[in-house]
Amino acid sequence: GQDPRDQPAAETEAPVVTDRITASELESLAREHFDNHALTSLVAQVAIDGQEVATVTLGEAMTGFPVTEDGRFRNGAVAIMYVAATMLAMDDAGIIDIDEPIARWLPELPAADSATPRMLASMTSGYPDHVANLDFVTAEQASPFRAFSEEELLAYSAASPRLFAPGENWDYSHAGYVILGHVLEAASGESLDALISRYVLEPLELEGTVADVTARIPDPVVHGFTAERGVFEDSTYWNPSWTLPHGAIQTTTIGDMTTSFDAIVGRGELLSAESYQAMISPRLVGFGAPLEGCRSCHTLTKEWNYGLGVFLRDSWVMQTPLFGGYQSAVATLPEAESPIGSVTVSVSIAPGQGTYTPEEWEGNLRNYAADFATELATQIVPENPPPVPSPEK
Repeated sequence: GQDPRDQPAAETEAPVVTDRITASELESLAREHFDNHALTSLVAQVAIDGQEVATVTLGEAMTGFPVTEDGRFRNGAVAIMYVAATMLAMDDAGIIDIDEPIARWLPELPAADSATPRMLASMTSGYPDHVANLDFVTAEQASPFRAFSEEELLAYSAASPRLFAPGENWDYSHAGYVILGHVLEAASGESLDALISRYVLEPLELEGTVADVTARIPDPVVHGFTAERGVFEDSTYWNPSWTLPHGAIQTTTIGDMTTSFDAIVGRGELLSAESYQAMISPRLVGFGAPLEGCRSCHTLTKEWNYGLGVFLRDSWVMQTPLFGGYQSAVATLPEAESPIGSVTVSVSIAPGQGTYTPEEWEGNLRNYAADFATELATQIVPENPPPVPSPEK
């Protein structure tokens, strides 16, 4: 018979991704965004169907040192998705039932007999956000280097009025995720840091993502800058202990941020099919209502919705952290919604002294990383673009 090696190679279809965005196009768009907003640094990356397409780095990590692709920055709420993914992976493994009242693990907590891990992850549990407590805000702004314990954070939450019972409305709550971290630790007997490593970081080989409750950042450090205290200053080593459950306070790289979102929410590689759909399901569309005294209670829409640990903007799955001189955005279009396979756009930005006006520094800052991620996503997939983000944090 004929040696199969003598057969002509089968024709393969040329990848569609090459005409969506090139490295030079990404750099041109990034340069325009960088210059228009007087940024200190900008790092952006695009991946399509699990493959990196283009990466760009502009500006300085600190004065005199160019920012690099392997630079480490604070990922903030990106780690909220990792906490939710860890919860779902533990549910897949039979370690936890996400619809069982948390009284099983935290019986002393108010409303523990009706709140569930799913409610904590979807921001519907009703535990007030310590970040919305004015006493906390005053204390944190007065001393941004202060280390807060989780007990202090939950005390600020408990001192705030509860605006709704578990499952009756939606309100963004960092405190809810601190409680969720405690539930996962109690259910497993392990630290949250170890759980996230086992269920997320190690399977995806996210070697540039590190948890640390202190202000330490591994080298090479991308510095953050802010003028929110009335003077433009380097805020890199402000203490992040107030932001998330301890064990989920992380620094990362642009590559890890892209890889994780593309794998977990873009292609569903980490979780069971049921858990994957639970994470990105728009089941809360039409849920919620505005409440007096609640900064983010409102009716969730197709354009602005929440899954489990992620924002849902139409078909796109996102996180857009902005705090302490760092702003980032990661936006993923799952492969089921995309004509070219999963699409993930990641952006990390440090603002400059001229990025905002003095009046803007005093209010809610616009996240220019989210703006740029939306612009890139729209150019790459004009058939299914994300809604334009609002200027919320």
